Amino acid sequence: MSPAQKVWLDYDQAALDAAYDQRAWCADVPAWLARYKADTEAARAKLRPETSSYGPHLLDLYPARAPRRGLHLHVHGGAWRAQSREDAGFVAPALSAAGFDVAVPDFGALPATRMPDVVEELRRCVAFVTPRGPIHISGHSSGAHLAAVLATELPFASVTLISGAYDLAPVLLSSRRDYVRLTAEEADALSPLRHAARITAPVLIAWGTRESPEFIRQGEAMAEATQARRFVLDGVHHFAAPYALTEGPLHAALLSLA
Repeated sequence: MSPAQKVWLDYDQAALDAAYDQRAWCADVPAWLARYKADTEAARAKLRPETSSYGPHLLDLYPARAPRRGLHLHVHGGAWRAQSREDAGFVAPALSAAGFDVAVPDFGALPATRMPDVVEELRRCVAFVTPRGPIHISGHSSGAHLAAVLATELPFASVTLISGAYDLAPVLLSSRRDYVRLTAEEADALSPLRHAARITAPVLIAWGTRESPEFIRQGEAMAEATQARRFVLDGVHHFAAPYALTEGPLHAALLSLA
């Protein structure tokens, strides 16, 4: 049998598909997704966020519970096609306690909404919360990609990226091309690694050691391009990684920038 054809670096098609499917690297994904929702429900019950429309969608705004440092905008993950603000508010209690108002928005999901339109929706979200600035933005997974895209276009006080993919070229060679449908020009424009020099804010980048090697490579490349502070989360898989926003060295570094 002849060896499988390489489609990206040393990956054949099956290996590349697995490299961009984080479920292949974590045995208890359903439990982690359930934890996101349960912890968000607890945060909403405790902090009673104000829910507002920023135009196309709703956002939850959790109030600061200490002297204000500004606003923290968190962009949820979900492979660009899943999850919502009801799965991402778990980051709010720790950030609220540290003095941030915390905005967690909904936005369009692929493929019903095309990625360029998702980015436009999030631009509108940033404009909506700008009066509460300075704005610190973070994102996890596909949300880290979207936050990085926004950071190449808009000014932020800081940018925190966790476990993202920042160059869409290999993504579009993987099975995700079935719903991440972009022209070559759009893929280039929406690959923040290629436009990293436009980011003016200080950048923090984190990834877990139990993520796929391709996600780790993407994080390392983006950290190099932005001269970011790197946070390697030892023993942490993709779905546990966003909790680094709530405690530990990444959390402390974020506070130091506010």
